[in-house]
Amino acid sequence: MDTTAPKRPRHASAPAPRTITDMAPEILLRLPPDDPAYLARAALVCKPWRRLLTSKAFLGRYRAFHRTPPMLGFVLNLKEHFGGMTRFFPTSTFCPTAPDHPGMSVLDARHGRVLLQTAMDQLLVVWDPVTGEEWKIPEVPVFALGFNAAVVCAAAGCDHLDCHGGPFRVAFVGSDNHGYTFACTYSSETGAWSQRIEIEEPAFVNDRPSVLVGNTVYFTCDPSNNFKIVGYNIVAQELTVIWPPSQHEYYSCTVIVKAEDGTLGFTGVQNGRLYLWSMKADPDGDVEWVQRRVIQHKTMLRTRGLTNPPEVVGFAYGPGLIFVRTGNTVFSMELKSGHVRKVYTCRSKNYEVIVVPYMSFYTPGTDYACLSCYGQTAIAMSTHSSQMSLLLLACCEDEAKYFAFS
Repeated sequence: MDTTAPKRPRHASAPAPRTITDMAPEILLRLPPDDPAYLARAALVCKPWRRLLTSKAFLGRYRAFHRTPPMLGFVLNLKEHFGGMTRFFPTSTFCPTAPDHPGMSVLDARHGRVLLQTAMDQLLVVWDPVTGEEWKIPEVPVFALGFNAAVVCAAAGCDHLDCHGGPFRVAFVGSDNHGYTFACTYSSETGAWSQRIEIEEPAFVNDRPSVLVGNTVYFTCDPSNNFKIVGYNIVAQELTVIWPPSQHEYYSCTVIVKAEDGTLGFTGVQNGRLYLWSMKADPDGDVEWVQRRVIQHKTMLRTRGLTNPPEVVGFAYGPGLIFVRTGNTVFSMELKSGHVRKVYTCRSKNYEVIVVPYMSFYTPGTDYACLSCYGQTAIAMSTHSSQMSLLLLACCEDEAKYFAFS
């Protein structure tokens, strides 16, 4: 008789529990990019976190995870200063080392760069607020009665999440005294302007911010001289003219925007209402304006004492913000949530205000963000931040402990 004891069935070994070290990358990946001080504080916790947060692999994952660069601030022209001045107003804990540019005005901001214009000789300057670098653009070899310009990234295949230090282009559109509208492009790679293209259509381009849709940059023209929109395809080198919605043909309180579906959009105020439009193409290729939304400004601007009619003065595509001025106060309005916040107070009601938002990731561990600067940012950050307090699990070199961020 076999007395051998029966063998017990073998069970697969349970997976090892996840440690704090394993969870740290996933926790840090979810820190909000619109407040760089959180990354700064995390990088100062311990050496493992510092190595993680400064690695190219993690920073690439971090930008890809959040996808849309946050708005770190906006740029305004302060005309109460003699000769004019451009100033960067932070909306986060990031602030450039030189926020003021006396004797300059801002034209555009895109892909981590700001396009400035000198007041005296109207020369163009590209400024990177994160790196502090500036590039002086050669004078345009064409006389222009009025013009505007835009800066765009020129790196092939770039996802525009980290464009700092790469090549760029400056798209220039102006009009001459013969009734022609012309355009040309400056390339930082060649250091020269392209050949001029033109159409026989007078368009007095104004200095309101442009919009990039695909390869085409759109500019608005002076509403007092046949209000129209000029599109400049910087790849195909083509100029087109688009008329605004008929309701806004003679109204100046408007800006062009990028609609939620990525097409050209338009927003304007009329009779106390904010109208949002977007371009729609039919099967034959013809385009028309489609009204997407109408907002009562008194509904969104829930503030007492707003007696002056609002004026749209800026737009930020990624965060979905519209900047509206009433009197001497500028508000930002989130289109999705309806949240309204006062962002700027003008000293005078008599000059035009144009808000140019600046959007970019600002992360430690790169050539342009030194950790010591991040430490100062983290220390200077107010304890009354609008962000919720975060409780993170921090790992040190040989021990684990709870570390609270407030």
